[in-house]
Amino acid sequence: MKNLNITGLVILFLFLLWGCEEEKVDVINYGSLSGVVLDGTTYQPIDGVLIATNPASSSVITSGAGEFTFSKVLSGDVSVTARKKDYLSSTVVVSVYNGEKTQMNMILLKDDNDYGSVTIYDPVPGNGAVNQQRSFNMGWKVDQSKYGISLMYDVYLFKSNSSTQTVVGESLNVKEVVVDNLEDNTTYYWYVVAKYEGNIVANSPTWSFKTGDNSN
Repeated sequence: MKNLNITGLVILFLFLLWGCEEEKVDVINYGSLSGVVLDGTTYQPIDGVLIATNPASSSVITSGAGEFTFSKVLSGDVSVTARKKDYLSSTVVVSVYNGEKTQMNMILLKDDNDYGSVTIYDPVPGNGAVNQQRSFNMGWKVDQSKYGISLMYDVYLFKSNSSTQTVVGESLNVKEVVVDNLEDNTTYYWYVVAKYEGNIVANSPTWSFKTGDNSN
């Protein structure tokens, strides 16, 4: 009888062990982000600037010393956008690492010509996209506070580990451009410059994509 009891316990243990699935836990890493916003002409700190991030976290307003802090930001590439009335908006992409403090400075230029704030966002392909073709359409979206101003766009493209930029679109009145003759298995970076009457009013963040093996 004792042997039967031991055998039964062993079978029960094996059954429970077999029936249990390992619980998968997605690990989400965070870091912190802080910085100072400066006037692009005087290099003095600017207070009252709205700072927002993408991926989104809570928005903050700069202090009297032009400072801002996000105590908890998802690790990875983060777009930081600064907006204030009478200034041109600005977006900068920074890398945030798990458990580390990332510091940055941002420069805002006065909107002397009353262009209003302009933000260039939502790239196609998405930032970090892979397996792209040698030829395809790149696109973007624009948010501007003054819709009566018709913007033109220049688009710049360059390969990883190269300082040579190629203008793949110039004075465009649409928010897309065709790129072709790309190299296989190559990382490219690109960004968009918005202009009004020849004056730069906004730059997009610098985005990236990687082509696939399109030899077949």
